[in-house]
Amino acid sequence: MEAVVSEDLVKIYEGGVKALDSVSLSVKSGIVFSLLGRNGAGKTTFLRIMATQLLPTSGRGYVLGHDIVSEAGKIREKIAVIPQESRPMYILTVKEHVKYFLMMRGLPMSEASQRSSRIIRDLGLEEYSNTLCMKLSGGLRRKVLVAMAMATEAEILFLDEPTTGLDPLSRRLVWDVIQRASRSGQTIFLTTHYMDEAEKISNEIAIIHSGRLLASGTLEEFKKLTPYRLKAEIPSDNVRIEELNEYGRVLKLGRRIIVYMADEDSSRKLHDYCISMETPVTFSPLSLEDLFIKLVEENEYS
Repeated sequence: MEAVVSEDLVKIYEGGVKALDSVSLSVKSGIVFSLLGRNGAGKTTFLRIMATQLLPTSGRGYVLGHDIVSEAGKIREKIAVIPQESRPMYILTVKEHVKYFLMMRGLPMSEASQRSSRIIRDLGLEEYSNTLCMKLSGGLRRKVLVAMAMATEAEILFLDEPTTGLDPLSRRLVWDVIQRASRSGQTIFLTTHYMDEAEKISNEIAIIHSGRLLASGTLEEFKKLTPYRLKAEIPSDNVRIEELNEYGRVLKLGRRIIVYMADEDSSRKLHDYCISMETPVTFSPLSLEDLFIKLVEENEYS
């Protein structure tokens, strides 16, 4: 059974702002799924609707086969959510947060305590276990929220930008916990701004822009959406953009120029050109970030 399904989902906020524009999406059970998009693209709105925190304007949605409007109670029994804007309570310790949250969900005290200790250890929070949350940094408070959701072992975890504010090591600890949860059969639906995060841990990805779904699938399927296989980065100071068009698709980002190329022959010619212009150039394969930029740029004014 598919874990999350939306059919022509629309959300229009007061004032006529259309946050979602007929979004149809399907997410398989037991995978890590990342929804990507710029600020205001509609990521959080979509997640909140599917997590039964917000009603859609029109369209249908299903989580584990249950309708998100008429069967919201059944869905809430099977999911856990980290909202983007949530904060832990300052007067509780790290372990109290996780343990009490599990007990409120119906777990016996002994099992809640065991799960709490385990997830706190897995996320590198042991030294803060008995520390009040008011004394923690912003990044550590975010990890407490991740611990609360992950400890539930819910069938579906909806994580809205779970690693925002975390240092690189903490991000990787969260990634490991998410991947282990997925391997155990849980479905992880997350939103993120971090392309490396989505590329590293996701089985499937979707990109949303201005409320419209642009593409979804595996990373390999995304790569088939473009004829380009290589990119070059060039400082914009010493070259003329119009002279680069013969080598591939040209995009200017601040003081950098990106050239997307279909083959190595084009890259060799561009290399020779840069040598003649005495300007540095860096070549690399296309990443998810490149695919994201290309798709969003193409649809910016469409």
